[in-house]
Amino acid sequence: MTDTEARTTTRSTPRVPSQCSSPGIPTSSPEHWLAEVLAAMGCRRAGRKWQCPAHGHTGLHSAALAIGRRDDDRGAWLHCHAGCSVTAVLRALGLRPNHLQRPPRITPSRYVHLRGLRREWPELKAGAHLETAGYRHEAWHLYGPDHAKQRLRRPDGTKTMRWESRNTRGEWVPGLLGTREADLPLYREDEVRMAAAAGETVVLCESESSCDALHGVYATTWAGGAGSPPVETLARLLEGADVVIVPDHDEAGLACLDRLVSALPHARVLIGEPEEDAKDIYARVGLDHFLGMLTSAPTAEARGEREGVGGHAG
Repeated sequence: MTDTEARTTTRSTPRVPSQCSSPGIPTSSPEHWLAEVLAAMGCRRAGRKWQCPAHGHTGLHSAALAIGRRDDDRGAWLHCHAGCSVTAVLRALGLRPNHLQRPPRITPSRYVHLRGLRREWPELKAGAHLETAGYRHEAWHLYGPDHAKQRLRRPDGTKTMRWESRNTRGEWVPGLLGTREADLPLYREDEVRMAAAAGETVVLCESESSCDALHGVYATTWAGGAGSPPVETLARLLEGADVVIVPDHDEAGLACLDRLVSALPHARVLIGEPEEDAKDIYARVGLDHFLGMLTSAPTAEARGEREGVGGHAG
């Protein structure tokens, strides 16, 4: 996963110049021409990634090659998530670097035929079929410099997550490479450390999507779900900070709240309406009111005295 990919993920369809050209001369944009070459080679695709011609020769593997249009509109970019260099990918396709701006003046299918590039490709790993099952990329969430979680979602709202990590050679590859989720840093940990040191309020919620939605608010979460909060890490990093816990208002979220409060007894607690999470509250009341709710949120002890021990009223 790269910053370049993240900046170009909103462009779901390649742009095709409108002007006409001579027969046999490609009219598509460079990234579209490259994608058509891969398709003509018989390359398999999963979502926005293709099998990489520089390494995808044998054995089961994930689709790793991403193609997009440069932000300055000066041609295409390539990135292999398995670590192949751009030079290696272009060499496997019989192309030169300048072809990323100006593809050969020949149709992709004719190019593949003349170069003899068509071949058999290995099957994709099972995990590569998430996109074909209806999942689409929604967001990347960085956990420190070496781990990133991708969130994918179906149109019906069903979501799933998958990890990529930077290996010892600096290449992004699938999985956590042996690291436990419990050992990962908090989401936006550096930002949260600075906020805590400055005396700013830090919201602790259950999901990265809630953190991302709380514009104008310092917010963090952890890599696991409600069932596995890293209480020791939270206690160490947020000790003495002005923390407001905003749990999901459901059975799992309230059970998680009890564990969070045990680790952060000084924290205050804000609970929304039933089934609401932090981003739902924020969307319902807006930034100014949300900030006011954070300021007036009671401590867990005060809430318990007001509602009765174990009470979790909204």
